[in-house]
Amino acid sequence: MAIFAISDLHLSKGCDKPMDIFGSRWIDFEEKLKKNWIRFVGKDDTVLIPGDISWAITQEEALFDLLFLEELPGEKILCKGNHDFWWGTNGKVERFMEANKIRSIHLLKNNAYLRGSDVICGSRGWILPESTEFSAKDRTILNREVGRLERSLQEGIRLLSENGRLIVMLHHPPFPFEGGVSPFSLLCEQYKVSICLYGHLHGRGHEKAVEGVVNGVEYRLISADYIAFKPIRL
Repeated sequence: MAIFAISDLHLSKGCDKPMDIFGSRWIDFEEKLKKNWIRFVGKDDTVLIPGDISWAITQEEALFDLLFLEELPGEKILCKGNHDFWWGTNGKVERFMEANKIRSIHLLKNNAYLRGSDVICGSRGWILPESTEFSAKDRTILNREVGRLERSLQEGIRLLSENGRLIVMLHHPPFPFEGGVSPFSLLCEQYKVSICLYGHLHGRGHEKAVEGVVNGVEYRLISADYIAFKPIRL
């Protein structure tokens, strides 16, 4: 059983939101994604998808995208992105998926998942105070997401075995673009996370990515367009 990851799929099978307006690399991206997924991911594998799964506004619109993922091999663990407006409470989404016989998709929020000897934790994350767009409202959301990550990590530590890895998935980048630390990176260090995955960045934003090992934690940008729509194996 292997673990793969890919973020920011931006599927839009139930709404009119073509992604090729964001550049040629997005042309026929859903077919590229499906082909690569089937090539690399097996039915016993798990794929981590940290956010911006669908452009849908409602669950009914998102159904087409969720069914697309359901038909692909492997289990999928999702956390919310800033564009996932279709995502209400976990309970409502889980009941909706159950009603539509979607069984291979699992939601990450205030919890953790054991996969083999590895444990998957995470939260949506949020923009950081260093951003010029940061507001008092953002402070409330940021504090909430930091709390969710810590609760997830606490559950992860409970599940973790001696030889397992603690893997964190965030949607937003865990570092300020100007450099430095954030509450998310500090939690990763505190809980001795092995790998922190994140997305959100596209196009020229890829240049702002922090990758590699920082203070003992390996960071990877996994936005779909950055990794050529190929789920990467961890």
